[in-house]
Amino acid sequence: MKKSLFIGLIVFCCAFAKACTSTSTAFQDYVSHQVQAGETVYSISKKYNIDEKQILKLNPDARKNIYEGLVLILPSEAKAKKPRAIDMDQEDITFKTHKVRRKETLYSISKRYGVPQDVIKRYNKQLYSSPLRKGDKIKIPTNYKETTTTVVEQSGGGVSPNNIPTDGNPYEKYKVQPKETKYGVAQRYGITIAELEAMNPGMGKGLQMGTTINVPRKKPSSTEVIDKTEFDFYEVPKGDTMYSLLKRLEMNADALVDLNPALADGLKEGMVLKIPKAKGGIVVNTNIDITPSEKGDFIDLRDSITYTSAKKMVVMLPFGLKRINGDSTMTKEKLLKSDRVLRLALDFHSGILMAIDQAKKEGLSVNLEVYDTEYDRKNGASVNARKIDDIIARNNFDDVDVVIGPLIKANVNRASSLLSRKGIPLIALSSGIEMRNTTFQTRPSDKILRDRMLSYLKANGQGKNIVIIADAKNSSNKSKLMALFPTAKTVTPRSSDSGYYLYPDDIPKQISATQDNWVILETNDVPLISNVTTSLNTMVADKNVTLFTTDKGSAYDSDEIQHMHLMNLKFHFPSFSKEILSETTLSFDDAYEDMFDVSPSMVAKRGYDIAYDVILRLAYADDLFQAAASGVETQYIEHKFHYSNDGSSGFYNDAVYLMKYGEDLQLEEVKMTVPLDLKD
Repeated sequence: MKKSLFIGLIVFCCAFAKACTSTSTAFQDYVSHQVQAGETVYSISKKYNIDEKQILKLNPDARKNIYEGLVLILPSEAKAKKPRAIDMDQEDITFKTHKVRRKETLYSISKRYGVPQDVIKRYNKQLYSSPLRKGDKIKIPTNYKETTTTVVEQSGGGVSPNNIPTDGNPYEKYKVQPKETKYGVAQRYGITIAELEAMNPGMGKGLQMGTTINVPRKKPSSTEVIDKTEFDFYEVPKGDTMYSLLKRLEMNADALVDLNPALADGLKEGMVLKIPKAKGGIVVNTNIDITPSEKGDFIDLRDSITYTSAKKMVVMLPFGLKRINGDSTMTKEKLLKSDRVLRLALDFHSGILMAIDQAKKEGLSVNLEVYDTEYDRKNGASVNARKIDDIIARNNFDDVDVVIGPLIKANVNRASSLLSRKGIPLIALSSGIEMRNTTFQTRPSDKILRDRMLSYLKANGQGKNIVIIADAKNSSNKSKLMALFPTAKTVTPRSSDSGYYLYPDDIPKQISATQDNWVILETNDVPLISNVTTSLNTMVADKNVTLFTTDKGSAYDSDEIQHMHLMNLKFHFPSFSKEILSETTLSFDDAYEDMFDVSPSMVAKRGYDIAYDVILRLAYADDLFQAAASGVETQYIEHKFHYSNDGSSGFYNDAVYLMKYGEDLQLEEVKMTVPLDLKD
């Protein structure tokens, strides 16, 4: 059964629209400014001829972030610079509307129509603060004529910074100086490497001294060759912002603009910047368009939205609507109580709807199509799989950007097999599935969870009294732990028909009275967990004991396990989600209850996090594959996402949390600063 849902683009009405003028009646001693797309504290300070510190003093929150629509309070002496008058001899200018295509740049459009870039910007004011985006419609003057000036060449082969030629030819000749590179020329003229190469077909990988090349007819930022012993070049990737760049470089905006005057017109993708060698440790990558983010440095993709066109999302979940409609004896309440799969499907779907609603508030549109996979355990895997075949065969998937689901592993494997042939990314909701090149596994595998904890133990376990307790089913984990800690003490549980057990003195004789004791418990056996935690809890009054596991199985949720004991032992465990009360969580809970009149389950929150991340990644990059290649790591209500690819299969989410029991039985996140470097 197919359901279609169209979420349209919302245009916000700002309550402070009238406050965007240079005077204000709302504040007697201040004026206000509404932040436009692409603006920074630095650019606003320049616009009003005031110091950045004045803005930050009146608006402390602006130190963390500013966003489009935010209203800033400015000192009363702030006066916006008047825009330059347009020098035109023509009285009547006609325009052509141009829709920006994929990979088009302002330079390529300028070249196509023979209109200088600055002229295009004059008639499209948004380009002064926002980058050019696919789907944008801009005005191009069709009968614009540029005035001409005399061309004056320097003896060194460069361009006189005071006499810029502006005749019909968009290029002029430039002689390559000793030790000069593509990056140096691009940085000097404020263009991208791609634009420089487009001006010079067949340029090759490097530049040779004395070669004459084409460059834009514009004033260079400098006539000196950059000393690479003091400076590096940095090519701006897609999605980079002045805020994130300055943070990584640990520089202020004035210093960076002094080195790169072209930044006065805004940061743009592909721009080549000159940066101090000692700053930031940024490496220029010429092989890909997107520079990987630093691991653990979460990116808010809402600040890097580039592709705003509507996305088509398909969701496949096992609602079993035919079965529900065909059973007149089953009430909805009984059905929900008896059918766990249906409950999971409904909760997950509700989270997706919340994500689409939130995306709509960000100005992002999603066309949602929902298909019922009609899963029935009685039918068997082959019959259920045929329903997947039928859905994909009977519907047009050509323009689908992403498929979320199905829920059941056998159906996931079938769907991924069919969709991989079409190149459509499939978002898998569980681990342990058959991975293909277009599959995204959102749940970190048990191995990733275990290895993350092992990395933490390896980095922080030196000098601790390590005690390993592992049952027979976890002998492999025990071997890995012994390899990390060869001198660790071990306790071997005994087995019986009712489970594993220990003698009363098995653990106490291994505990140190002077060292920090790290006890690592590897089991999913309820009696053994209860035995160990009860024994350790008797020692915490006079000994320092912390409990760890590399795999927190379902046994820890048993009513037989005393959670007070886990709290006293500061129990540490890896998890793919974090159940932490925060303002973000509470806000989501309130919004969910307003929409559905019930509190959200963990599954609903997972549905929201997965769907919202997918939507933002599609708005951040051209597709999910490019977004994954960027290396961005994101986090939302209870989950985080960082996709890795080994080159032979699909994409694995390896972003996990390390959690511990804190005071008042509240879970806390333990920050991990160690790399995942363990090998099987």
